[in-house]
Amino acid sequence: MGDTLRFAGPALRWDEAFPLGNGSVGAMVHGGHRRARVQVNDATAWSGHPAGPGLALAELRRRDVGPRTLSALRSAIAEGRDDEAARLAQRFQGPYAQAFQPFVDLLVTLSPADPTGDDDVDAAYEGRSLDLRDGLVHEAVTFESAGCRVMTTWFTSAPDGCLHARWRAPDVPFSLELELRGAQPGGPSALVVEAGVVGAQVRVELPFDVAPGHEPDRPGRIAVGSHASLVGYATVLVSTDGRATASPGGVRVAGATWVEAVLATATTTRWPEPGPLAHPAEAEHASRERARAALPPSPAAGAVAQRRHVEDHRALADATRLELGEPADLLLPDALGTAPLPARARAAFAFGRYLLMAASRPGAPPVNLQGVWNDEARPPWSSGYTLNINLQMAYWPAEPTGLGVCVEPLVDQVRVLAREGAAVARDLYGCAGWVAHHNSDVWGWALPVGDGHGDPSWASWWMGGAWLCRHLWDRYEYSLDEDVLRDVWPLLRGAAAFVVDWLVPDGRGGLVPSPSSSPENVRERAGREVALCAGSTVDVALARDLLSHCLEAVDILGLDEPLAARWVDAVARLPRPDVDADGLLREWPDDARAIDPHHRHLSHLVGLFPLDELVDDPWGRSEAARASLDARGPGSTGWSMAWKAALRARLGDGPGVDEILRGALTRAPQDGGSWAGGLLPNMFSTHPPFQVDGNLGLVAAMAEALLSSTRTRLVVLPALPPSWPDGAATGLRARGALVVDLTWAGGRLVELVLHPGADGEREVVVDGVSRHVVLRAGTTVRLGEGLTDRAA
Repeated sequence: MGDTLRFAGPALRWDEAFPLGNGSVGAMVHGGHRRARVQVNDATAWSGHPAGPGLALAELRRRDVGPRTLSALRSAIAEGRDDEAARLAQRFQGPYAQAFQPFVDLLVTLSPADPTGDDDVDAAYEGRSLDLRDGLVHEAVTFESAGCRVMTTWFTSAPDGCLHARWRAPDVPFSLELELRGAQPGGPSALVVEAGVVGAQVRVELPFDVAPGHEPDRPGRIAVGSHASLVGYATVLVSTDGRATASPGGVRVAGATWVEAVLATATTTRWPEPGPLAHPAEAEHASRERARAALPPSPAAGAVAQRRHVEDHRALADATRLELGEPADLLLPDALGTAPLPARARAAFAFGRYLLMAASRPGAPPVNLQGVWNDEARPPWSSGYTLNINLQMAYWPAEPTGLGVCVEPLVDQVRVLAREGAAVARDLYGCAGWVAHHNSDVWGWALPVGDGHGDPSWASWWMGGAWLCRHLWDRYEYSLDEDVLRDVWPLLRGAAAFVVDWLVPDGRGGLVPSPSSSPENVRERAGREVALCAGSTVDVALARDLLSHCLEAVDILGLDEPLAARWVDAVARLPRPDVDADGLLREWPDDARAIDPHHRHLSHLVGLFPLDELVDDPWGRSEAARASLDARGPGSTGWSMAWKAALRARLGDGPGVDEILRGALTRAPQDGGSWAGGLLPNMFSTHPPFQVDGNLGLVAAMAEALLSSTRTRLVVLPALPPSWPDGAATGLRARGALVVDLTWAGGRLVELVLHPGADGEREVVVDGVSRHVVLRAGTTVRLGEGLTDRAA
């Protein structure tokens, strides 16, 4: 039995629909019976084209922007010429990264085979549910005067790559109409009638360029340009015991007691391989053949396809589970205000993991700002990859909650970024390695964005690649698989090669990144808002983290690395975190005050979470970090509240985690607001608008509240929320190839079970009690209250 989300009626708006996904295909099931909408995305459907990043870099070089510009920028920063520094930083800006695009809509109309009256009046919709453990959406409608009850099941199968729909009316036949409609311009729908299979196909033509919505003076959509953009196809096929006929853009079925349908998509992308694009005929063929291979010819075959999906889904869903009482069964949206906090927390944990499983599977691009769900042609922030927190946050829960396989798309995208970012590092900055900035897209956009007028506070940041590399290191640190480390080593090395070239002397014997900034936040200097500096706290922490782990990797892999000596020197000379006159952790290398002391970004606390340089508090800075978090205040956007909850958990502050969860797991204000976080009716986290990182960051925060780990130390229940006095968690992952099960009651540990995947030793800590534990791969260790031995 799994956790379940329910709605009593069909969705009246997009954020009341239930999300489905298999990494490649995302679907929002609205429910209902009269042209009921299923909005479909293809993860590869983006505006733009593979040559876009290279052409933008070439244009900057044509304007003579390059290493000499960087030298002038560094001098302006060092000499305090802030306005000049901002203007020089803007010279590096290219245009904007591209946008994730909606793909098709599938519209569903159900009616009795022999209608007896007004179907709309006669129909009784029985509600819809999303089973988070099985990845199934169920709904039912009864046409009362006809005595016809139609049950529907929806799922997106990772094994066969398709969206499935199954309709059943065992007593009285029904009629069904499917209409497939492209969300983008395209050619006419093509009929597909082969070997008894009936269906329809739609061609989708993705735009050449889409500007972000915060640039109202730019054309929102440029359909065609100097290079071919993506072309896609969607194919829907049905099998049935009824009479099926095809029409342009759709299928009609009459007199059926069952219908099986599949929808497959494909585009001309070759992601993650470099261009050129495939021929449209390849995408058309791929879409059609994938649908043909997946279409069940009978209800028995449909049950097999559903079972294969459920087995695949459960393998991930059951890898880690949080139990806080009975399984959550929430009737939305009212439950967001009425259900007990533990029930909402349990559901949010399961739902967040569900979203990552649905939006990030091997072979497809990684999670974007909205996962793999978007119905806007000009989506907020392009529904792209934001590298100064949001993409990273989306993957925070992956390793700790048994979803390491979901990180593979991110690793593939980092390869794309490194490929494009190497030319940017070399030609724009005269640096080795590769660089990524604030925004990116499926094409590996690695330039600063802003089109020459973007504020440096958000358009000028150079450490996106360094932060992403933490996830590559975590792939190794959680598994201790040297083959994993060897595979990602070229990416780590390239990012470190750039970072060490980005450091400059600070005039006091140290080295600092320059130029530098604290993403999206600014301070006041001489009456001006200033973003740029040399050596922001976040940039120094990220540089130290990357270089230190690269030195570890050199030792682990036994490499003869010519850059190692420079990395050792750089780590020794990077400044330690500092404290300002108010006792707060400094965000910039001076005491200038932040313009907004409650800013949603907490970049200067990155060393506390998700990094761990302040975990053992070598510089005595944890209290300054705590004071800085206190000063930011409790509320904010959805993703910012998730980060605050994770920071509270890392500080061992269970009541603080509880307080944030109360705000984050409540329905967001319906009138909106600039930074009014919380949950939308279907439990999507909102910035606003919807951003999936808020959901995923909360999962990571809850996991951290239950278990905090390094490769030598395991802290159990470090920040248990007081509202969770009793519970259990199974399958939590700790660094060092260790799986952990926990049970607690009355706020105290009852049982701790360790499943080591490698030999090692741990200091285990709970409630102030510490014990040294020797681990042997494959040998389970059971400990009880007070860390006493328990029989296996």
